[in-house]
Amino acid sequence: MNIAERYTMPSLDSIMSGIERYGIAQNAVELMTYGFTVVSPENLEVTDAWIERLRDAAVTAYETRNDVSIDYRTSTITAAFDDPFFDEDDVFIEAATSPAKLALVRLMLGQGAVHRNNLLILKGATADAPADDSAIFHKLPLHIDQVIEGIPMGVGHICHRLNCTWVCTDVVDEADGPTLLVPGSHHYGHGVLPHDTDIANSPYPLVRLEAKAGSVVIWQGGTFHSSLPRTRPGLRIHLNENHTRPHIQGSNASSYIPNSARISPELLDRHPELK
Repeated sequence: MNIAERYTMPSLDSIMSGIERYGIAQNAVELMTYGFTVVSPENLEVTDAWIERLRDAAVTAYETRNDVSIDYRTSTITAAFDDPFFDEDDVFIEAATSPAKLALVRLMLGQGAVHRNNLLILKGATADAPADDSAIFHKLPLHIDQVIEGIPMGVGHICHRLNCTWVCTDVVDEADGPTLLVPGSHHYGHGVLPHDTDIANSPYPLVRLEAKAGSVVIWQGGTFHSSLPRTRPGLRIHLNENHTRPHIQGSNASSYIPNSARISPELLDRHPELK
């Protein structure tokens, strides 16, 4: 029996149809049970050429803001910055409105899910770590994301926040400085305790992220995660897209994309799904 084919709940039927269409049922189950999942480029239906466009657009965004030219294969910088980016390259819009990704976002957050902000992270080798705020990405303590919006843990197992990270460069092994995640930690009902933040002495099972460029890693706001130092030359490039339920606001609400005057009505008219 295929309930979606009964067309009784259009808002749910469309989500289920999308999950079936893109072959992401396992991702849906992993996201609910383990608190995170990795969606492959094949299931997202993105090509190698599109992945290169996204990677190059991320690098260009950094170059434009800093009036520099870099080669991501050899650069030693570490930087992180948030911005809509949508008016700079349509590839950011295509990433935001990826149908397969949105099927999982809406499964977890409902049809009213809101794309709150983008964060670009360019992570060079830890040996070259800068002495500024971006150095945190080399010694990232175990943490949860939903504290950013002040969402308390233990208020039920309803997902309020999702991080959807586009992997723009291959993450193969520990030398890439990968994300670490604790399976099932979104069920704990509490955040990371102060004495458990050091991953070198973690009492929790840690899973190292492995993903090809063009993958999307999705994790719940209450999932414990951190990252390892990077030792490989060049940059690990990630585009983090943060989504919440529509009622969620936070101390950083002024940076939310819906509040940004940079998104013109013309851009929204050209890309209705972006609304």
